[in-house]
Amino acid sequence: MAARGLYRAAAWPAVQTEAGNGPDARGLRVLRGWMQPLLWRERWKLLAVLALSLLAVAAGLAQPLLTKALIDEGVLARDAGAIVRSGAAMVALALAALGIGLACRRLHVLASMRILHGLKEALFAHLLALSPAFHAQARQGDLMARLEGDLGEVQRFAIDSMLTALNAVLTLVGTVLVLGLLNGELMLMLAVLVALNALLSALIRPRLEALSRRARQAGVEVSSFLVERLGAVKHIQAHVAEAREGEQLAALHAALRRESLRLQLLGQLGGGLPTLLVSLGVIGIFVAGSLAMLRGEAVTLGLLVAFASCVQRASAPVQTLTGLVLAWQRAKVAMERITDLTARQPDVAPRPGGAGLDGLRGEIELRDLRFTWPGSARPALEALSCRIPAGSRVLLRGPSGCGKSTLVDLLHRHFDPDQGRVLLDGTDLRTLDRDALRRRVAVVAQEAALFGGTLEANLRYGRPEATREAVERAAEAAGVTEFLPQLPQGLDSVVGPRGATLSGGQRQRVALARALLMNPAVLVIDEGTSALDEALELRTLRRIGALLPGCTRIVVSHRSTHEGEFDQVIELPGPAVEQRS
Repeated sequence: MAARGLYRAAAWPAVQTEAGNGPDARGLRVLRGWMQPLLWRERWKLLAVLALSLLAVAAGLAQPLLTKALIDEGVLARDAGAIVRSGAAMVALALAALGIGLACRRLHVLASMRILHGLKEALFAHLLALSPAFHAQARQGDLMARLEGDLGEVQRFAIDSMLTALNAVLTLVGTVLVLGLLNGELMLMLAVLVALNALLSALIRPRLEALSRRARQAGVEVSSFLVERLGAVKHIQAHVAEAREGEQLAALHAALRRESLRLQLLGQLGGGLPTLLVSLGVIGIFVAGSLAMLRGEAVTLGLLVAFASCVQRASAPVQTLTGLVLAWQRAKVAMERITDLTARQPDVAPRPGGAGLDGLRGEIELRDLRFTWPGSARPALEALSCRIPAGSRVLLRGPSGCGKSTLVDLLHRHFDPDQGRVLLDGTDLRTLDRDALRRRVAVVAQEAALFGGTLEANLRYGRPEATREAVERAAEAAGVTEFLPQLPQGLDSVVGPRGATLSGGQRQRVALARALLMNPAVLVIDEGTSALDEALELRTLRRIGALLPGCTRIVVSHRSTHEGEFDQVIELPGPAVEQRS
């Protein structure tokens, strides 16, 4: 249809495919507005995780002290009782740490998943509110990558990484305090190690950010390619392009491997250097401590072992904090891509307290209607005025690109006109409740959108509470009952993804029945019977008239065979409105 082409040509702000300017401020406010109530809802779980983390840190820090006591007061002093007491305490602490870890993990996973799912549901609802023009130009694979990948990165950093960082900081601070109690001079060696790690992180961070962005974009290219190609398998087969598409996927995979390898190697280097520094630190502690023991200084074997154990224990939080640098770079890129979506606003927002549609008759009036798609030099509709009486039958026709489907979009309030007004029963559509309007004005498009599931579930999509009798009446009027015996389980038959088990004409009849079941005051059929032969189309139009005698019916079609069935013919472009009795 013309509208779909216009959607693609329209100059709406493009979806960013490669970020780089930081998160959008407005989009960040929207994302924060989604996150705050989710955090508040899970606050008790998160606080419990924090408390359990403190206990786990305390249990871990007690182990080196018990090790010192075991060696100095037990082994070296030849005190069996001290050995048993220290060993029992170490076992008890290990078991307690295991229990604390399991409880902490359970609460953490529950809170984290609920927050992630809440964010996904909010972003999904936001995407559903954006205009068809946005979705016509957005790459579905890219949107899926943002929903599944980028949103997860943001959530993991905001919740998981922050809790991990807090735990690492507590462990590091506690370890430093214990080291200070054991030996102040040796503690300075740990301070040098931490400073060196911080310096390395600062040097690596800019390169990590650039590589993270490029790797993410390479992954998006693969996802988008797969979604687009798997949705056009028949077209690919018709052009014998299977081998060519396989080669293109291989090239995209090669680019993804290249960028991912660079990112992983730099990340490994950033994580491996702290490990090397810790190993050097442990060696240095043993050398310095051993020399001190030879000089007769107050350094015991237990102190040396406990100190080395503390340094090794400190290596984990140091590595964790270093790894957070890489996590932050990934999260920053992901946040840029998410806020690019959250910053976008619907072209037509719901009107709080908009006028209801009780007792709607279905009279439509267009007054000096003008609309131009953004970026287009030619108006799609210009100075269009006409009146469609309630309950009348109207044929809307004209050459491709003349604005027929644009007018349908305005009637359904996917967009508002640049100038002029669309009146329904004398009321401007912009003052009406948008959702109530769409329930009373049903549109049947040329491409029938069906979902995986049963035929009856698809018929009930617009009116889930409809009775079985109402479903059957709508199915009969739309001609669905004519092919129903061919289906293995009738209305309970599964139609497959996008109605793949049905023919084009059958899908159109299902979409038509779905609209009829809504009992609309205005029914718009936008090439929605184009796959039916003329005789079947005529029978269907007459059955619709019998089922909904007071409904205003607008049929958008290139055909002129059934002109006698209509009260009014509107030709686009042009001001002429031909009246027929």
